[in-house]
Amino acid sequence: MKKKLVSMILCVSMVATMAVGCGSGAKNNGSSNNDKVADATTEVSDALVEEMKSMVPDGDYSKYTIGFCGMTLNNEYHIIVANAVQQACNALGIKCEIQAGSQHASVEEQLTIIENYVSQGVDGIILVPAASEGLISALQECESANIPVINLDTKLDDSTLKTLGKDIPFYGTDNYVGGQLVGEEVAQMYPDGCKTAILRGVQGQTNDDDRYNGFLDKAGDVVDIVAEQHANWETDQGYTAIQNIIQANKDLQVIYCENDLMGIGAYQAVDEAGLTNQIKIFSYDGVTEGLQYVVDGKFVSTCAQQPIKMGKLGVANMAKIFAGKDAESYIDTGCELITSENAKQTLEETKKYTAEISPSK
Repeated sequence: MKKKLVSMILCVSMVATMAVGCGSGAKNNGSSNNDKVADATTEVSDALVEEMKSMVPDGDYSKYTIGFCGMTLNNEYHIIVANAVQQACNALGIKCEIQAGSQHASVEEQLTIIENYVSQGVDGIILVPAASEGLISALQECESANIPVINLDTKLDDSTLKTLGKDIPFYGTDNYVGGQLVGEEVAQMYPDGCKTAILRGVQGQTNDDDRYNGFLDKAGDVVDIVAEQHANWETDQGYTAIQNIIQANKDLQVIYCENDLMGIGAYQAVDEAGLTNQIKIFSYDGVTEGLQYVVDGKFVSTCAQQPIKMGKLGVANMAKIFAGKDAESYIDTGCELITSENAKQTLEETKKYTAEISPSK
């Protein structure tokens, strides 16, 4: 079992290595993750060029550089966000640099990445924060240098924005609504109640809180929460957490996983324990492997986000700022509950999108 888990994690790392790269990139704390960012010439479809140009004022954007600071490149979801930003930049002729932390909670690495972008004099920064707070010093440097920032996916918290003294545009999923979608499904399937475990993300991130609270808003009357643990969006931590939870709760019926990677680890622990008929997994994110797990019946469902849309909107609105226009302050990019009824179609569509934004060799 352990060999299977290690092989799966290595596979995710290999995908990250192949799927991301543009520009020389800023250096962070010597993280080996930077080795994954290399010069690459990427193909951009005529359709994408036409789409992006329709979203921005007419003009020449080739003199501008965007620095993308992602949460991590060791997760397909965040790889898609990064590649969407890269492809959208290429479509508009904008120079693009991509960097990310080595893990989901790599706040210190992100601080260094942003500071390096400021030193390099990039024209704008698109940020997927590793934590909703903790980046204030780097954001203040951006403000002092008049470098605009756009926030994707994980919203900076209100206290950070208050300290900064300004709003930062945010485009991403209303994760509270997404949590509600999952909670509604659990409540419908278990009207008489169910023993439930919850795998949560990185403590302090708004995504974690919203997915958790939204779920309880709709399922709180039926779920008997016997355990909950922060597994930090990581597969191996999800696996270990559920191993331990199962040992202490033999009557467990439901696991709600706040992302697909933790869900994959959870399923492997459930399968190893021989409890796949008893314990049902409800997940979140909609990465290709999570969608395949729904197709195969390993997940009951996953709540799919729109990472490609986030990346495109981030670049388009940064281009508006470059052109002297106002960026949209908030855009809910939407989410959809994926079940056995629509999983195959969604998987095929997601694969097409992923192929479109993959860099050429």
